[in-house]
Amino acid sequence: MLARFLRCLGQDNYRAAVLSLMTPGPLEVHVAAAGASVHSLSMRQGRFSLSSVRSLNRIFQKIKPELVHGWMYHGNIAASIGCRIGHLNAPIIWSVHHSLYDIAVEKPLTQKLIRLSARLSNQASAITYSSYVAAKQHEAVGFDPRHRVVIHNGIDCEEFQPAFPGAKLALAQRLRIPDQRVIIGSIGRFHPMKDQATLVQAFAQLLAEGYDIHGLFVGAGHEDGVVIKTAQQLGIDDRISTLGASDDIPAIAPGLDIHAISSAWGETFSMATAEAMASGVPSLVTDVGDCALVVGDTGEVVARRDPKALAAALRRLLDLGRDARRQLGARARRRIVENFSLQRYVDSHVALYQKLHEGRLLKPKQM
Repeated sequence: MLARFLRCLGQDNYRAAVLSLMTPGPLEVHVAAAGASVHSLSMRQGRFSLSSVRSLNRIFQKIKPELVHGWMYHGNIAASIGCRIGHLNAPIIWSVHHSLYDIAVEKPLTQKLIRLSARLSNQASAITYSSYVAAKQHEAVGFDPRHRVVIHNGIDCEEFQPAFPGAKLALAQRLRIPDQRVIIGSIGRFHPMKDQATLVQAFAQLLAEGYDIHGLFVGAGHEDGVVIKTAQQLGIDDRISTLGASDDIPAIAPGLDIHAISSAWGETFSMATAEAMASGVPSLVTDVGDCALVVGDTGEVVARRDPKALAAALRRLLDLGRDARRQLGARARRRIVENFSLQRYVDSHVALYQKLHEGRLLKPKQM
């Protein structure tokens, strides 16, 4: 998302510098290609130390930013610390990309960061959330509601497009399954919050009823993980495939017949769902974050942690038949283009930047 945002933002009016708290990974290449300079604190496991704070100050003094935009909890706190110790008067934007159904299920370090963020949140000039649900949840644990700005994620609708029938044929060949078999995909890394095992249980119900389907899970951590083990326990491992982390999602997504996620918590705005929709694929989501808002009336929304509800929703999509699903997918793409495009996402941020530059938002409290 960050690299796409920077690429679309351009360098004509803004010169961007990206500060990675840890050693930059593969993202560095994409960020640099978007025209941003890349700096790093090389922190260990994202933990602040005296040396990392000194490095943070040196980088801020070198860059002398006119606006500082934090990205997620660690980045938000680093943005505030950098401005404080560097005596910079630049506006600070925090970005929250995480929903918060129950803070107790978060990792201990994440819980500490959230509570610290709540105490510091009145010092931000603006706090952007990728969903209304996430905003309400964070404000419930102490985030300052006066600085709320909701900006839903945006999809590059040129990169993600329908590709019938070639994409489906190519994906079926890649998975070594019959062309006519319905592929239900779930794109996203393995994580307990995504509750992928529940989706596998729904697949098992449909297979037992005689539906000719194949489940595909794409993302880091699926190799020999919970998905495969659950499928083996249910005796359907021959109808489940996994692919690791992939840079080829724009080619994979339009090859799906249906996209489904079964998240139990943590989602704010499902990028994977929106990308599938932009690719002309009807989608099923659980009612987590603003996922229901993303899908609207172009797909299915069910309660979380309910394999029977997932199976029933998938059954409705399967019973539509191929042509009706494609018509539904066309409506899904139109919804993304009109409401959740990357350009709209960038334009919303540019408008926020301009308001901050002109001092038209509530002034934050000083530390």
